[in-house]
Order: sequence, then C-alpha cells, then structure tokens
Amino acid sequence: MVKRIYFLTSEIVPFAESYSLANFSKEIPVVFNERKYDFRLMMPKYSFISERRYILREVIRMRDMDLNYLDQTIKASVKSAFIPNTKVQVYFLEHDKYYANKPDKLYPDSDSEFENNALRFGYFASAALITLNYLRWKPEVIILNDWQMSMVPLLIKAGILDSSYFDGVKILQILHSKSPLSKYNLADYERIGIDNLDKDIVTKDNKVDCVAAAFKLSDHTLLINTEKDLEKSYQADVVFKKLFGENKAKISTYDLKDESSEEWQNLADEIIKIVDQL
Repeated sequence: MVKRIYFLTSEIVPFAESYSLANFSKEIPVVFNERKYDFRLMMPKYSFISERRYILREVIRMRDMDLNYLDQTIKASVKSAFIPNTKVQVYFLEHDKYYANKPDKLYPDSDSEFENNALRFGYFASAALITLNYLRWKPEVIILNDWQMSMVPLLIKAGILDSSYFDGVKILQILHSKSPLSKYNLADYERIGIDNLDKDIVTKDNKVDCVAAAFKLSDHTLLINTEKDLEKSYQADVVFKKLFGENKAKISTYDLKDESSEEWQNLADEIIKIVDQL
C-alpha cells in the first residue's frame, strides 16, 4: 500500500486561490493527513502571502539549497507553515522575482523572464525535486496538480538532476482545467534543459502544451469534473484527442458533486485506489 506521497500544487486555500484547484489542494491533504499518510505538500511562496499572519518558519535543512537552473547556480530556500486550523504542513518555495505576483494575477501571460510561466514553474519543478535530497525522503508517488506542475516529469526524464530520490517514483497527473497558458514556447523548454520532447506534440508555431508532454510521462491521469466535462474540453484539442485515444487505459474521471466533507472523502478514496494500482 502506497504511503509516501509528494503533493505539488500552485495554490492552496487560504494562502492563494484563483480557481477550484486551491480548495482541492487544501481538502485532499487534510483527508490524507487524517488517514496517517506521509503526505508532503509544496507550493510557491508568493510575495503577498503574509509570513506573520500564517507563521511561516524557516526550514534549516532546506535553506540555501544548491540548484543549477538556466545555467546559473541558485540558492533555493523553503519555509513552512500549517494550513490554518489543521495539522497539515505546507512547504513554501521562495524566489523574490518569480513569485512576486498580485493575488489576482497568479499566472501572468508574458514573455518577460520573471512573468514567463514556463520559467517560473520550471524553477518550481527543479527545486521541488532537489528538495527531496535535502529532506532525505523518497516519495512513492508524486501528484501533479494541474498544468502548472507539468515540468516535473519532463525534468526527471531530461536527466539534468540527481535522480537518486525519484528513480522508480510513480507520477499521478490530476487535471482541473484546460488552459491556454499551458502552451509554452519550445525555446523555453530548451532554456530549462528539456530538449527531448516528442515531435508529435510540437505545434506548427513551435509550442508544446506542457500538459500533453507530462501526460506522456505520467503513470495515470485523473480529470476532475466540476461543472463541465473536462475530458470533452481536452478531446476538442487535436493533440489530446490523439493522446487520449491511444492511452485510454491510463485515464479516469471523477465528477465532484459538491465540496462537502463526505465528497472530499470519496474523492480521496478514488485517488488512493489509483495510486495503489500504479
């Protein structure tokens, strides 16, 4: 039975929230924590998150971690806090410029370096994986929450990071949305060090949907339906229509009826069933 899960997400209530992902990223970890899973969470430390209000503390062994990113040596650091009124700890990855966002602009659509989502979340993915070495902890499953976390399996495959803490780790991709922001320029992937993308997902304008790239490397993909059929939205995209058609066995959907405690328990049961079969 799988017990060690690394849960990566771009927003969690109440620290940051722009859509349904944020509440999911709070409620599901609460359930797993209650069930005694070794469940580690990480999200970006956006500049608007108050360290005083949420009592963020420095994590000594994850301060000034050595990370090579964009051909530069970076000192990455992590702080931690608890989701208010729970026993769920969250790790916050810091960067003064990548996460200097306003609450209503978590995902700026810009090619400037520090507002470039490919570079911002490429940094997050690199640091999240390096963190495992400093934690001296190896997950059995990494959960990628929506398009923002898609760089993780791509970096693992690229082989530019020390693989000792993620060799053999299973990847569960959970999708909550279909966003145009997930299409990154091929040049941005190459800057990060990802230059082995399959040609069949590169568009004519030299872009690659990071969700499609991550899908090819994930062990399972779970689509969360709220008000609309998310799979239908993906099937309307020619790239995903082909990918989903060729990989039906590793796709499942869940209809989230409401946000009651019982429904979160049911969704957690579904996730547990999936990870135990990976």
